[in-house]
Amino acid sequence: HGTIAQLRAAASAASRVASRRRGAGASVFGGVASSRLVGERHFFAMSSHAVWSGNGHTILYAPFTYKSIVGPEHFWNPDKVHAFFAQHWSSSIYLALGYVVIINVMQRVMENRKPLSMKSVLLVWNGMLAVFSMMGTWRFGLEFYNMLTTRPFTDSVCFSVDPTGPASFWACMFAFSKIAELGDTLFLVLRKRPVIFLHWYHHAVVLVYCWHSAVELTAAGRWFIWMNYFVHSIMYTYYAIVSTGIRLPKRLSMTVTALQTTQMLIGVVISVYVLYLKLNGAVCQQSFDNLAICFAIYASFLILFSKFFNTAYLVKREKITTRKSTEKAE
Repeated sequence: HGTIAQLRAAASAASRVASRRRGAGASVFGGVASSRLVGERHFFAMSSHAVWSGNGHTILYAPFTYKSIVGPEHFWNPDKVHAFFAQHWSSSIYLALGYVVIINVMQRVMENRKPLSMKSVLLVWNGMLAVFSMMGTWRFGLEFYNMLTTRPFTDSVCFSVDPTGPASFWACMFAFSKIAELGDTLFLVLRKRPVIFLHWYHHAVVLVYCWHSAVELTAAGRWFIWMNYFVHSIMYTYYAIVSTGIRLPKRLSMTVTALQTTQMLIGVVISVYVLYLKLNGAVCQQSFDNLAICFAIYASFLILFSKFFNTAYLVKREKITTRKSTEKAE
């Protein structure tokens, strides 16, 4: 407990130093408390971290330097983007509500219309999201891999990515991409495909949560972001191939759903672990408000995805097997 108190005191002192630097005219990111805080090994197995302060927020992060900057990362302006999320994250709530309303209106508009094919559009759309997800898996994965192989596990859920580095760029692009992914539902409606509750609920709440998390750069988000990038790189590649008319084994779609369900299970476990750490006095870069939202969302996703997997694959397979057995008996 003495070590935890020392960590808290050090973090507080670093934050005050950052505030004094900003008061002296330093820019938001120029005024970062860059001195690393060295923590001893203790019950929670946490190590050193640094502190960034800006836009009314203090972020504890694990320093990591990329060997190279790639493509759009050159245009990354962390100051402006972080300020945007800090000031406008609540706009995601209105976007989510508008999304639900628009989808319902469009479904009524399409009731007496013929479904659109849109094969070429779907190929391009899913292909673009697949490539984007692959890039995110790779670039964000470099920081994630380094964290898992060079630091204690607890660091990966308590200390965020460097707010000024490429990993932060991909974290913010991840949040913005949740707006683009709303287009998935648009294509379902235009093709007059069923839009189940899990689909639109998933898109709506993930958008809001990601924008809320972008404000404080939630440390546990490191896990959620990389897992989602990885799963989506497979999922959108699958959708792109299927949109061309090629029929793939049903086992592949089962694998995608299984990966999504596993992702939700890991999300619940990590959320419970972070709550345990915080209740025991550990310093973690995730507010209780964000943690509560995260746990509620992942728990609901785990239930819904498990139910969907069971209904879509297990129950259906059982019915098919039963029908075949009956036909043979007859």
